Amino acid sequence: MRIVTWNVNSLKARQDFVSAYLDEESPDVLCLQELKLEEHKVPTEIFTSRGYHLAIFGQKQWNGVLIASKTPLEDVHRGLPEGDDGASRLIAATTAGVRFINLYCPQGQAEDSPKFPYKLGFYDALIAWLGDHVSPAEPALILGDLNIAPLPGDVYSVQHFENVPTYHPEEHKRWDRLCELGYADVSAPWLAPGTYTYWDYRGGKFKRDLGMRIDHHLATAPLAARVRGSRVLRQWRKNRGELRASDHAPVEITISSGFATA
Repeated sequence: MRIVTWNVNSLKARQDFVSAYLDEESPDVLCLQELKLEEHKVPTEIFTSRGYHLAIFGQKQWNGVLIASKTPLEDVHRGLPEGDDGASRLIAATTAGVRFINLYCPQGQAEDSPKFPYKLGFYDALIAWLGDHVSPAEPALILGDLNIAPLPGDVYSVQHFENVPTYHPEEHKRWDRLCELGYADVSAPWLAPGTYTYWDYRGGKFKRDLGMRIDHHLATAPLAARVRGSRVLRQWRKNRGELRASDHAPVEITISSGFATA
């Protein structure tokens, strides 16, 4: 079973790009972030025509998250009322016996910005919500653009990012609390240090490989034991002719499962 997270940075702008990806890669579960579309404007046919079931939490112009699965989605939950300030940043659903929590976490902007305490508050609310709604004894997966680089090898320069949101001690405290709840970073053991998932468009950072690993899969122990690999699909960060890529690459894990992959 192949499970992918991908911040597409506008599904409207990336519709044809995502279609090409689905035709070539055909993951079993695809979790998207930054749709930047209201639900009724999401081009659902690019998924349904390829056999995917959908759960969507959209928002005009900003944010937005989606789960597409080749097996039916059940028990769909949208939103983090105590922490998202009305933004579409969390959608959860169960499929193939796994509880998926797809997140687009705030970026935080700068240490002295009001967006930074909002980010920390979002994480505090998320940790509380997970404690109340998801058992670490069940197969569960947090995935998405978490906007935290947890390890020194997850940023291109520790000195550059010292006390900067995305690689900030207060964010690392929240990451540690997630791990203490029973979630493990199941991509990290399969990826070499310096394997990134996001590269800013500015300054030729992709060509220079000046990136960050901020797109993650965090699994509870019953699911972590089934992980068989992880990879960053760097080729999908590259433009394809006139099709313009997102600033994030898709990140995939493979788990053992009871149904065959396509």
